Amino acid sequence: MHAIKTFELTKRYGSRPAKSVLAVDRISFAVEQGQVFGFLGPNGSGKTTTIGMLVGTIKPTDGSFNLFGASGPKRLMAARARVGATLETPNFYPYMSGRDNLRVAAAVKGVGLPRIEECLELVGLSDRANHRFKTYSLGMKQRLALAATMLSDPELIILDEPANGLDPQGIREIREIIGILADRGKTIFLSSHLLAEVERTCSHVAIIRKGRIVTWGAVADVVGEGSAVLLRADDTKALAGAMEAYPGASSVRRTDDGLVATLDSGDLASVTRYLAGQGIYLSHLAPYRPSLEEVFIDVTQGAVDSMTEMAS
Repeated sequence: MHAIKTFELTKRYGSRPAKSVLAVDRISFAVEQGQVFGFLGPNGSGKTTTIGMLVGTIKPTDGSFNLFGASGPKRLMAARARVGATLETPNFYPYMSGRDNLRVAAAVKGVGLPRIEECLELVGLSDRANHRFKTYSLGMKQRLALAATMLSDPELIILDEPANGLDPQGIREIREIIGILADRGKTIFLSSHLLAEVERTCSHVAIIRKGRIVTWGAVADVVGEGSAVLLRADDTKALAGAMEAYPGASSVRRTDDGLVATLDSGDLASVTRYLAGQGIYLSHLAPYRPSLEEVFIDVTQGAVDSMTEMAS
């Protein structure tokens, strides 16, 4: 069963077409229950707007979506009771302890006190539960936010940049918590710009650019899309020029190991014949499996000036 399924979901800001902004443009994707799903895109690509529509803080302009098969305002309201979301660090009371802050959240959600202790244990804050929130590190604050999200034991957990600003230890802690939740059968919908972490943590991803989904599926399939090859020759400059002119290559880039070309087909014999006709003879030709970061850059090329601008 799908935890999330969108159908041509669209959001346009502004009523006058000439001045309106199309933030999300007819996106369709699905998240199966039990998946850890990464939702990726450059700054301003529509990630946060999409999440806002899913959690009900933003009204779609067109299209639709369902949660656990439920659609329509009334049924979606009921379905959202099965969803927990950490969109930003909640406004915890700085002079109250972590445990007391969770007691406030539990009272709002109608959750019993034993669940507070379970969630503190889950995020590794039991030994600091009586310390004031203002003494917590950023990583601890993020973990307390996750504990608050988990109080109602949601089936679908939506996380918007949960490791943003954390040091390597804090990132590792968040990764381990996500792993525990996944092992418990929770569905995780995760927006992040830490692509190496997404590749390590997520089973499936979708990449959105300028409001449109450019690719989505299992991580193994997304990074394996196309036929990427690593090529080397004595004259790297000539090789690069020839491959850039090769009609069967959709992208060509240089790496420390050689030249990586993404081919429209897996016909390597045609590549070698073409290069030989250009007087270029390869010293190395092998399949190349790109990282998720490399795929991201390839499919969103021109959307950002650098990887450091991807947080939204």
